[in-house]
Amino acid sequence: MRKLLIASLLFLNFSCSIFEDSFNISGFNPISNFDSQKSPLTLSLDFSDAYENGFVVPSINQSNDGKFHFQFEITNNSKMPKKFYYKIYYQNSSYKFDESHPFSHENFYGSWEDPSITFKETELIPSDGSSYLIQDSFRIVGNPRNEQQFYGSKKIGPVSDKEIKNKINAIKNNPDWLNAVTEKALANNIELETQIYKDAVYTAKQDRNFGGDINNRWKRNVRVGNYEFLLVVFADENELNKVVPNYIQNISLKNKESKYTNPFSFFSKDIGAEYSTILSKNSLKLKAQPSFKNGVFINKESFFEPKYDTTHYSTKCNENQLLLKNAHFEQFISSFNPHFTFNNIPVTADVTGNKYTRNDYYNSLKKEQKQIKTPIEVSHCPCKTVIPDSANNKVTLLNPAVKDTNYKKENVGIITRHGLTYGKYSIKAKLPQLLNKDLLWNGLTNAIWLIYQNGEWNQRRPCSTKNGFVPKTYDGNGAINYQRETNYSEIDIEIVKSARYWPVSSYGGDASKKPNEPLSDSNKVMVTFTNWDLACDDAQKLSHGVFKVPYQNNSFELHRWDTWYQAVTGKYGALNDELFENDYYWFQIEWKPEEIIWRIGPEKNQLTTIGYVNSDYSSIPNNQMLLVVTQEWHLKNWWPEAPFNQNYIPFPAEDIKGEVLEVFVE
Repeated sequence: MRKLLIASLLFLNFSCSIFEDSFNISGFNPISNFDSQKSPLTLSLDFSDAYENGFVVPSINQSNDGKFHFQFEITNNSKMPKKFYYKIYYQNSSYKFDESHPFSHENFYGSWEDPSITFKETELIPSDGSSYLIQDSFRIVGNPRNEQQFYGSKKIGPVSDKEIKNKINAIKNNPDWLNAVTEKALANNIELETQIYKDAVYTAKQDRNFGGDINNRWKRNVRVGNYEFLLVVFADENELNKVVPNYIQNISLKNKESKYTNPFSFFSKDIGAEYSTILSKNSLKLKAQPSFKNGVFINKESFFEPKYDTTHYSTKCNENQLLLKNAHFEQFISSFNPHFTFNNIPVTADVTGNKYTRNDYYNSLKKEQKQIKTPIEVSHCPCKTVIPDSANNKVTLLNPAVKDTNYKKENVGIITRHGLTYGKYSIKAKLPQLLNKDLLWNGLTNAIWLIYQNGEWNQRRPCSTKNGFVPKTYDGNGAINYQRETNYSEIDIEIVKSARYWPVSSYGGDASKKPNEPLSDSNKVMVTFTNWDLACDDAQKLSHGVFKVPYQNNSFELHRWDTWYQAVTGKYGALNDELFENDYYWFQIEWKPEEIIWRIGPEKNQLTTIGYVNSDYSSIPNNQMLLVVTQEWHLKNWWPEAPFNQNYIPFPAEDIKGEVLEVFVE
């Protein structure tokens, strides 16, 4: 007879007295070495050594031996002494597919750190009707199934100059390789030496990913949220081995279909044997709070070219080994193409400080004046525009002022360094104003977003239906080279001065269906929310144009430009002063296996839902991502029907300042 006992509280004692079985289990406590009065036990992920080895729960700083101790009691009701066989499993219950779902094998679950250890054997338990205490320990680690795709070299951080030089020589000494890189340089419209350098960095990095036999647990990091624990006990080893497959006893193994099987799914069904299972729900809650106290790391691989200015380096902002291992953030360098240029009026003014009005803007539209071509710049002087304040645990972001005639609009940002899958990302920030007192846009877009962690190991779930993923680089011209697999994923909040509604074409070409832009929007900006699903048609209700997605008692309007377009986007109008006038504002992205929810608000506990999408309408990413906060310059044609044109917004005469104050992932 099988007995399933479910605890809704943390440390209930369980009893099997309603069954006349050969044994019963009671007193299951999955984390007995922590305070039993707290339910659930809440721990923050310890970032110590996590960049190199991944998160470990509990860490050595959180318990004496860096382990959870668990215990339970066995009563042997049979007529003779016997040994019993037990195993504990854990599973993240906040961000999981239901155990009956075909993707339940994607859930984050594990058992003993060495998965080849199957069910453990107890000592001989007397048949005297007494309860005997069993104690053991475990810990939660990344890549608990020891999946080979996450193995690689032990080396961490940017590739060395020597590694890059060796790859540059290899490219130049291989005619076929050199010809391929030459063609790529022509296609990208960049210098050959720059393309060789970029390819050398990439291939050296790939050698690390696939060139070793080290379990890089950080590539499938421990997830935040609640955890549940399943204890399974058998009274007979032969019966255990008969009914429990080796791929459930050893979770690193795959079934006959070459797929993993979730043990929580397996034991949720009657397997026709005498055994006992006890499920302790929501016993543990994990959260992450990356800090600026450890400074900001500078990753030389982020820069377009190998030479950059290091004169602004400090003890809390540089590229040394200490920050490599300990910093939670690094400076984010946007992708850069010097040949991608926009035309801007050669005017410098403090738009944010009200030194340039809407009349000035409209007058500039009427003038016939020569415009200058300039790329959207990235920093060539790291730490100058990203300034960590470890004492106050915050970071300042600066879009630098233009001096003399060195005209440029430069992006700035930060990115986290520890990838996670799923979570509720809450960001407290004092972002810069986008409209001045005359309600003129200063040209900036404030963005809070998630981006995939780079590496071929970080593939998202394959797009399995009719077509596949549309590559991010596809622009709508020519045939689509669909991809079954990709590692690209992105979820955005972008705050920009744009129109509230979309062009008439998005309403089926019917102008009567397009609402009029409200006059009250003059002092508002659009908080846009986006999921880059790469048009994967696994989503059964994949749509384009304007469409609505229901959520609770509401519905949210989303938009896709065309059937091939790689993202769905929505807009929410918010007062510029409400978002940016006060000391801070909160922005939140809740990313779950089957849905994404976007929220904003004045306090973390006073958030308004501004956007929603689920897996019926858009493919939800399941790979590991990083958090990015940026202050960027966007062009008008990226947001059609926007009221202001970037080309006629002056270059900034003063630094434009933003601050990131707190980051929580729960």
